[in-house]
Amino acid sequence: SRQVEVEFTSSVNSRLNWEFKPLQLRMKVHPGEIATAWYEARNLATQAVVGNAVPSVAPNEASLFFNKTECFCFTEQLLQPGETRKMPVRFIVDTALPKEFRVLTLAYTFYLNENASNNAAKPSAIGSSSP
Repeated sequence: SRQVEVEFTSSVNSRLNWEFKPLQLRMKVHPGEIATAWYEARNLATQAVVGNAVPSVAPNEASLFFNKTECFCFTEQLLQPGETRKMPVRFIVDTALPKEFRVLTLAYTFYLNENASNNAAKPSAIGSSSP
């Protein structure tokens, strides 16, 4: 019957021309149960861009009890110009979370993956002919 409140925040590094936000600001979860939260990213650039999300959990001591089972942060995210994507994060708050932790914050920062973005912008070599 215990509930923990999870708050969701987001930010984007200044080198990445994206909008990125949680689609819910908070939710109450029962430790031991799988929960799903959604984030949304939109590429504001005029070219395809690859970003990587870096998560953090606060308070830091509680991060050991916050387990992501599915997350957009596990892989690079390629967004085409103007593309918007909803992305889930599935997680479980461990039942061993100490009782003094009643509110956890899951935060993500998206960063530009410059090498992958440069590769995504190159025309495909498939079908090209060499002299």
